[in-house]
Amino acid sequence: MEKLAIVLCIILIVQYGLSFIQIKYYRKSMDSLIDDYRGKQGYHLFSGMERRKVGPGAIALIIVDESYIIQKCHVLGGVSILSKFKEVPAYDGKHVGTVLDEHHMMKKTLKKRKKAPAVMQALSMAAEQALVSISKKNITNVN
Repeated sequence: MEKLAIVLCIILIVQYGLSFIQIKYYRKSMDSLIDDYRGKQGYHLFSGMERRKVGPGAIALIIVDESYIIQKCHVLGGVSILSKFKEVPAYDGKHVGTVLDEHHMMKKTLKKRKKAPAVMQALSMAAEQALVSISKKNITNVN
């Protein structure tokens, strides 16, 4: 019983350490993405995350301007801490509404039991946040 408790404690410590490394990498990646737009007006950073109980999860970071156009898109997908953010130029210059529409159409074509890919879910979450946040800001500026 003592050995089991020790093993569980070691597992918790290792998990804490790996989580710390992953958070540090996330902050570093986010800061490097922000540095390109530091001091420029009208650009916003949004992130989306999809966690899975089993299988790979994903994190998406997008820079969006006031016209809802994606300027940069970086995605991290995988199951280990060795996963790295990768730039996805396919989304650069696209309207966030178009991205959401494409993802919605993809979801419809998937079988009912099959979940959408984690990267797509994370990107959709970031795009939704961009639409809501920028539109709220525009509404408050009108009043």
